Amino acid sequence: MIETGKYLFGAAGASGFGSKSTADEVTENCDLRSTTAIITGATSGIGAETARVLAKRGARLVFPARNVKAAEEAKERIVSEFPETEIVVMELDLSSISSVRSFVADFESLDLPLNLLINNAGRFAHEHAISEDGIEMTFATNYLGHFLLTNMLLKKMIQTAEETGVQGRIVNVTSGIHGWFSGDLIEYLRLISKPKCQFDATRAYALSKLANVLHTKELSSRLQKIGANVTINCVHPGVVRTRLTRDREGLLTDLAFFLASKLLKTVPQAAATTCYVATNPRLVNVSGKYFTDCNETTASGLGTNSSEATKLWAASEILVTQHSKAGFNPFS
Repeated sequence: MIETGKYLFGAAGASGFGSKSTADEVTENCDLRSTTAIITGATSGIGAETARVLAKRGARLVFPARNVKAAEEAKERIVSEFPETEIVVMELDLSSISSVRSFVADFESLDLPLNLLINNAGRFAHEHAISEDGIEMTFATNYLGHFLLTNMLLKKMIQTAEETGVQGRIVNVTSGIHGWFSGDLIEYLRLISKPKCQFDATRAYALSKLANVLHTKELSSRLQKIGANVTINCVHPGVVRTRLTRDREGLLTDLAFFLASKLLKTVPQAAATTCYVATNPRLVNVSGKYFTDCNETTASGLGTNSSEATKLWAASEILVTQHSKAGFNPFS
């Protein structure tokens, strides 16, 4: 009850910010003119606001996007507001392993540094679909593509941190819905990655968001073991009406959002936690943590399970190396 009250009134936590803080406010004293950031899902919603605010603070931005036209339009909007901003638009379909590999090769050819990676893109698909690699589409887009993207960009991030002395940061955008998932992660993924199955869109989304949390935990441990000057944290942005629900438009969705309107954040408020974790100097050396409303909090029991994180990592490594269209079989 107390936490609900704090949320509704926007009471500040230990960070000095709360649920009503905006991305502009949490980055007010940031100078990002020496920062290069990759932001997935930057064409609309939380990702677009995150990109706008980082551009305002001087960052060079890279927009990987499946819809290049939409990314170019997002770039134009930002450049019209901040003409000095450098933005590179590149093609990337996160649901495709080959597309992720192609994007990383193209990015490396630009010979740019990389200080900040924000894994923001996400989808909530109502209809069941399988990716070209044989993986359920929500999981492939929200988690597996980001898993591979992050792993392939780590060398560049570690190198940039060594050369500049500035700690690199990775931010995974997850959701409080990750706590809705229970059961065996790998077995459920195996089930929904079949062409025909009993598909629960909400549970599939919760699985993908739990995977983001576990990825954060496991990668943080691995980065610390090798002494890399790169951190990774995950954030729950809060409840906000964005294009994430584009596959679930209709009377029931509209009614639900109307009834929940007092709890909804604006897009600038929803982008605040991402921007805070990506830029705030108080978070140097803070890694493997879960943030909501710009303050550290605790993920679900399953989300803090180290053995589950290690198990998911092992399965993910197999999934991104198996042949395209081979179907889901991480332990064959």
